[in-house]
This record gives sequence, C-alpha cells and structure tokens, in this order.
Amino acid sequence: MLVTTRYKKNIHELNDYQFKVLKPSTNKKLGKKVLKGTFKDYKFLTLTLVERETCPKDCFHWDDCFGNNMPFAHRMSAKDELLLTTRIHNDIKDLNGKKALIRLHILGDFFNVEYVWFWDLMLKLYPNIAIYGYTANSTSSKYETSRNIAQAILSLRIKYKKRFSIRYSNDLKQEFSANSEELQKPQKNKSIQCPEQIGLTNSCGSCGLCWEQPKRQVIFKTH
Repeated sequence: MLVTTRYKKNIHELNDYQFKVLKPSTNKKLGKKVLKGTFKDYKFLTLTLVERETCPKDCFHWDDCFGNNMPFAHRMSAKDELLLTTRIHNDIKDLNGKKALIRLHILGDFFNVEYVWFWDLMLKLYPNIAIYGYTANSTSSKYETSRNIAQAILSLRIKYKKRFSIRYSNDLKQEFSANSEELQKPQKNKSIQCPEQIGLTNSCGSCGLCWEQPKRQVIFKTH
C-alpha cells in the first residue's frame, strides 16, 4: 500500500527550497486569475503538499490519486510544520496587499487541526486573501483525526463563508461537497457536473461555481 507519493524525488524539504511555496497558477484548467464574481481579479496562488502523507487514509481516491499522473509537481514537505507555515506566511506577506485566491491543495490535504487554525490566522491577518479547495477529511470518517480536522474546516467555513470555500470530497451528505461521478449523478437544484470538465467554461477562473454556489454539490470526473 502506498503511503506517500510515487515521485519521492519531487518532495522538497523547505530548509533549502529556494522558491516560493505559494505559486502563481500556470495551470490551464485553473487559469491565472478569477474573471467574475465575488473574487473577480484575484490572482490564483497554489499550494502543493505530498499526497497520501498529508491525506486521511480513508480518502476515496487513495490508490488512484491524480498525483499519480503528476511526476513533475513540486511537493512541499509538511514534516516540519513550523517551517512550512512560516514559509507560507512569508509568501502571503510578500503579496503586499495584492488580492489572491489560494487553491488548497493541488495535492495533499489538511493534515492536522493546528494547520487548519493556521489558515484561520492568515485570513484574520490578511483580508486580501481568500481560499478555496477540497478536503477528503470527513465529519463521518472512522478516524478521529479526520473527523476533528473536518469539524475545524467547517468552523472556518461558517466563520469566513466564501473566503474559506473548502468543499468536502465524496461526502454525499454534505451540501457543500465535491463528489466523484462514480458516486453521484447530476440532479436538478442539487448537484451539477464541473462546467470546465465538460467544456462549458474555459477555466475555474471563468466559472467560480466551487466558491459561489454553497448550496450546490459539484461532480467531477476522476482524473
């Protein structure tokens, strides 16, 4: 059973990593900035951690993680949590008030409750940032750690609303979720297929569904 990425050479320890941890998006699917809605003109920044090492063990896509198809992605090690959060904090400070929508996490996940509260602090200190993404942590997980992380994420979403738009992955009981097409089909006024994946919009930046529609589940094709 895999317990980390297949691409161990692309795990980067941050004590000698010479680049920013939060990276401007170069992903065509994501886009470079938000083009409409609440966060119009916010530039996308991305954070990539190590898949599986930071993920709950009951993730639906543990074995077929799309990180399996990303050999060149720079994965930031989370083993030194203080160093990771310090580097992230410095990158946010370096924005100097410029607006950014941070995509958490291209790979990896929220790995403990303290890390969730770190993002609470960042949102308090820096009103120029917002966050969106997905988590495999679940309030109904058989693992206590995952349940606690999921509850902390829910607390931040209630507190910050669209500024902390983290959807639960493959949790059909959650209204604010992102689910695989193997588990869910589109249903009027309840769930919708990702518009970018079916060619109805050019990018996440021209869509915004994942953070603008809190009462609509989003369905994704498996990568």
